[in-house]
Amino acid sequence: MKTKLLALLVLTATTVTPWFSTAAYACTIGEGMETHVPFGATDISNADRLVIANMYIEAKKWPDVQIRAEVIAGAYKGEQGVERLKKLRGENVKAYLLMLGIKNENILTDKRTFTDAMTERAPDGSLTVEQVSVELTPLCEGRCGRLCNDPRVTPNSKLIQ
Repeated sequence: MKTKLLALLVLTATTVTPWFSTAAYACTIGEGMETHVPFGATDISNADRLVIANMYIEAKKWPDVQIRAEVIAGAYKGEQGVERLKKLRGENVKAYLLMLGIKNENILTDKRTFTDAMTERAPDGSLTVEQVSVELTPLCEGRCGRLCNDPRVTPNSKLIQ
C-alpha cells in the first residue's frame, strides 16, 4: 500500500510540477470612473464628461484593439421614478460614449437599483451614492496579453507570476 501511494505521489509531482513552475504572465488594463448624480437628475456633469473623455484618450493609445465600455446606470431606491432614472442615465452615458467614437455593439449597460447597504453616509449624514460607473477595457483579437509589455500601454496591475 505504501509503495503504491509513494508511486502515485511521485507520478503526481512530476506531472503537476511543470504547471506550477511555468510563469504565468498577466496584467489588467482599463480605465474607470464612478460618479454621483444628483437625485432626480438623468445626466452626468461636464466634469464627469471630461473624466470620461480623458479615459477615452488613454484607451485610444492601446494598439490594435477596439474599446469596450461597461456602464452601470443606477438609481437609489429612494429616488422618484427609479426605473426611468436608470434607463435615462444609461441612455445618456451611452450617447456620450458613441459621440466619443466607441462602437454601439461594444457598449454594455447594466441597470442597478442601489439599496442602503450599497451606499455611504457623509459625516453630515447626507447620502452618498455613485449611481453611474464607466469602465473602458480593450477588446483584442485573440488574447490581450501582448499589451502587458507594450510601452504604449499603462496596465492597472503588473506581472503575475
